[in-house]
Amino acid sequence: MALNVDYEQLLEAQKDENVLIVDVREHDEINETGKLPGSIHIPKDDVSNVFLNLSEEEFENRYGKRKPTKDTKIIFSCRSGRRSAWVQETMQKLGYTKVYNYTGGWQDWESKQKKN
Repeated sequence: MALNVDYEQLLEAQKDENVLIVDVREHDEINETGKLPGSIHIPKDDVSNVFLNLSEEEFENRYGKRKPTKDTKIIFSCRSGRRSAWVQETMQKLGYTKVYNYTGGWQDWESKQKKN
C-alpha cells in the first residue's frame, strides 16, 4: 500500500523527532544540492542493508538518529519520488509498517522553498 506525504505534511514531520526522514539520492546529488532539513542520507541501494544490519549503536553513531523500529514513521525522499517509492515498497516487504514516500521529492521541496 502506497502511503504518501506532500510538502505540507513533510514540514509537519520535520518538527517531530519521532519521524525519520531519509533522503535516498546518490552522494553526488546530495553534494550538489544538500539534503532535506532534518533528514539523514542513505543511498537507495544501501537502505535495506543499513536498516537490517547496523546495530542500534552503529546507526546512531553514523546518522545521529535513533535506529527506527518496524513501526517507526519513516519518510523516504529522492529527487522526484520514483526512487523513494521503490525504497518504500522494499521496506514494506521487509515488515516496516509506517513507511511513506514524499512524492514531490527534492524538486518539489526546492520549488516550494523558493516561493516562501
